[in-house]
Amino acid sequence: MKKLHLLVFVMVTLFFGTTMSYSQSKQSDWFEKKFKYKSLNNFELKIFNEFLDAQFPAGKKVEEILNEKASTRNTIRVAEALLFRNQQKDALDAFKIIKWLFTAQNLEEGSKNYGVWRGSGNTLDTNYDQNMREFIGTDLIIIYHKYKKIMPPDLVIEIENCLKNTAKGDLMRNVNPDYNNISIMSSFMLEYIGTTFNLPIYTNAGINKAKQIIENFKKYNTLCEYNTPTYYGVDFTGLALWRELSYAQEMKEMGKFLEYELWLDVAQFYNANLQNISGPYLRSYGMDMKKYTAIVGVFIATAVDDTLIATIPGKLGPHDESNFILPIFDLGLRMPKKALQQFKKFESPRFLTRTTPNYYEGDKLKKITAAIQENWMMGGLWGNRKVSGILKTGTMHWNNLNGDIGWMFVPGEGKTNVKVSETQMEIYLADSVATQFELLVYAPHTSVTDFKNVVWDLGPMKIEIQTPLKSSLTESMTQDAIKKTIESDIYFPYAYKLIFSIPTHWDAKEPLMILKPSYRLK
Repeated sequence: MKKLHLLVFVMVTLFFGTTMSYSQSKQSDWFEKKFKYKSLNNFELKIFNEFLDAQFPAGKKVEEILNEKASTRNTIRVAEALLFRNQQKDALDAFKIIKWLFTAQNLEEGSKNYGVWRGSGNTLDTNYDQNMREFIGTDLIIIYHKYKKIMPPDLVIEIENCLKNTAKGDLMRNVNPDYNNISIMSSFMLEYIGTTFNLPIYTNAGINKAKQIIENFKKYNTLCEYNTPTYYGVDFTGLALWRELSYAQEMKEMGKFLEYELWLDVAQFYNANLQNISGPYLRSYGMDMKKYTAIVGVFIATAVDDTLIATIPGKLGPHDESNFILPIFDLGLRMPKKALQQFKKFESPRFLTRTTPNYYEGDKLKKITAAIQENWMMGGLWGNRKVSGILKTGTMHWNNLNGDIGWMFVPGEGKTNVKVSETQMEIYLADSVATQFELLVYAPHTSVTDFKNVVWDLGPMKIEIQTPLKSSLTESMTQDAIKKTIESDIYFPYAYKLIFSIPTHWDAKEPLMILKPSYRLK
């Protein structure tokens, strides 16, 4: 009898251990917020109205915004916004937008550009940005799930047919689980559509992909697309879909687990005094989240709910993604209370190291180091050889005391390895045939002469430079040049690009340059 009891205990432990092991947090650990249009505060309403007014200006008819220049992703979120607000003729306008997406002309064009409707045949057309299948497909699911009861029956049928074809195309593509922002949406989409329409092949594929994402994360407690201010926001949107709309309880638990752990890690790299995430960035469209709309910045701003400390989206900065306020409002916000506190107030200096199994060209495992101080921070990436304008291999930020943020970065040219300690940044040669490397610096109230000495005088930030290399070119960049390099032409009236020549046969074990920052309050 005792053996039987023991066997039952072991079986129950194994069962619940398998299904419950994802969630290690308690309900009391979470900060949660739900949203309704009528209860939005002034700050939330400001973000909502700025997006909607830019896409659908007051006084215009909805037909006027539906043309060949319309962004399908922005336009479907206009429909989502109108349904969320649901005043006067909002719902009717939203239905017109969705029907516009399904017209014959836009069906063909949308298929080519966005791929939401592809996959109904036996082959997959890839002559478009396939990622739009996940972005627009998940938006359609939110609209379908929340608002189908008020929709015309024929529109519901069109959406259902579209979702089935979308799932078929998604399964045919079978995006790699390490492509995090897309795979997180893909796994949800497959599970939701499969369960909704009793198509187990999609349900199982979605759950299995979600398990792969979680298992890959657990190896190093990092995602492949690491430290990405924009794409982390997509990740959190996808995980909110897991949490709120997945049918499988296991998937809900996996979503809560990853949402919790990822927020804690983001908070570790966040400096509330600078209102930015420290680099290095494996994907980033800018250097200052106060001046461009990083999606995770929209999440943080909504969570802290204080204009004085919020990472307020920059409407005129590069890569505006303020439309992500809509899935936040529709799905709700959830993050650990511990993370929220770090987003509100700087706690203490810290030195961080991470390993991420990134698939970019270079080392299979990338090494990340970062030092976070009260008024400045820096980060380095080791092992990357991918060339990308949105990859920042080394980064430094500091407070200019006037509300502005100074910064410097080593661009993702595949030429360098960068590591930092608590006190310095070291840049090493990664490409033996490279003949030069660059630094880009934004430091208000400086001139070219400030870079010619051993110590660069960048306002309150002083950087001691140790290198035998000579800068062959120090130039004050024009607005056009800045736009090409950092995708901004308004917030950074100038920046400096320093190009350093690398001697032939350089010993890769020796640093090309050592930078020692010193910050002094004036």
